[in-house]
Amino acid sequence: MKLTLLIAMMIFSLSSFAAWNEVECDGRTDGKFLRMEVEQAFPNGSWFQRATLAVTENGAQQVFDYTVSSRGMGGFNRVLYSAPGVNLEVDFWPDQQPRWGRMYRGTLRSRDLGNSSFQTVSCRFPNAF
Repeated sequence: MKLTLLIAMMIFSLSSFAAWNEVECDGRTDGKFLRMEVEQAFPNGSWFQRATLAVTENGAQQVFDYTVSSRGMGGFNRVLYSAPGVNLEVDFWPDQQPRWGRMYRGTLRSRDLGNSSFQTVSCRFPNAF
């Protein structure tokens, strides 16, 4: 009984450190595969979020980290994540708010992408309701 309780406590305590992604976007450009992930704000209500851009080309991967702020664009059904050098705008029209299981169109601008700084990506909100 003690062993079962110990194992259960270890599993729950390790999962408490996991970060939940608010939005995940994927795209391709010039032989590069792009993946942008923005974590949910912690603590809840914080202005800043952690974002990661992974660029894979010829089997080599470069990872860029940002601290972004998000801003909803009211009547336009869009959300903008921005930081110096990177902007991700996700359009979730016709929905009023992001919904689970839906793919949305996003626009990624980053100086870290070199010549292809403006890209259309497919985005999803894995923890939306």
